[in-house]
Amino acid sequence: MQIGQKIHHVLEINSTMEACKRLANLGEPNGTIVSANYQESGRGRFKRKWVSPSGDNIQMSVLLRPNQQELKYLNIFASMAVLATCEQTLGVDGSIKWPNDVQINGKKIAGILVETVLEGEKVVSCVIGIGLNVNLDVKPHAEIEETATSLKCEKGRYISRSVILKELIKQLDFYYSQISDGRSLTQRWCDKLSTIGKKVTLSFGKNPNNHILVGLAESISDDGGLIIRKEDGSLFTANAGEVTLARKEEIL
Repeated sequence: MQIGQKIHHVLEINSTMEACKRLANLGEPNGTIVSANYQESGRGRFKRKWVSPSGDNIQMSVLLRPNQQELKYLNIFASMAVLATCEQTLGVDGSIKWPNDVQINGKKIAGILVETVLEGEKVVSCVIGIGLNVNLDVKPHAEIEETATSLKCEKGRYISRSVILKELIKQLDFYYSQISDGRSLTQRWCDKLSTIGKKVTLSFGKNPNNHILVGLAESISDDGGLIIRKEDGSLFTANAGEVTLARKEEIL
């Protein structure tokens, strides 16, 4: 077992991501987890706030010390593990909206954030943040009511967070062992993407109105880049760390 041999669980924290980074500097081992009942500064990609009332969901971060080869596949293995956890819990097929939104019935149930510390070409450490909606009631939150869901919303009853956390750690360890052994998850990940074959609008940076690119999502590169056929017929490969898919209403 590589992930979850050491777990730090706290009731409240500013950020599990930042806590993991501090532990990395202190020499904590590969696979160390920080989880919290509540984090004050939970965030997603491009510093977007993650709605997560205290005690409702899983918010956790995993400290990894991957090699260069593993580094390319961290988002892939993590999203596959989260998706597998949701599918097993609910008994339904889910999907992934490129690059890292796990969806059930077309609604977001989890998000993943990957941040890496490098010294030149050397990978010092990497932290994977995971927010998984377990018992969140989305109705009181107008900003996400139409686009988000939770295990409780889908199952129709309360779900034990401790049971889900145990299953999530098991799936993370399994999928991480796959990439550690040099096995490719790209095709399996691609098969779960809801984005392939659809017209997409990509926004570069925080402002969705800037640097818009529109095209057809055709396929995935080996390391998870989204290959897009632009309107002029040329191909563009989007890197998850550089762009985000904009919702239609964001570009009107």
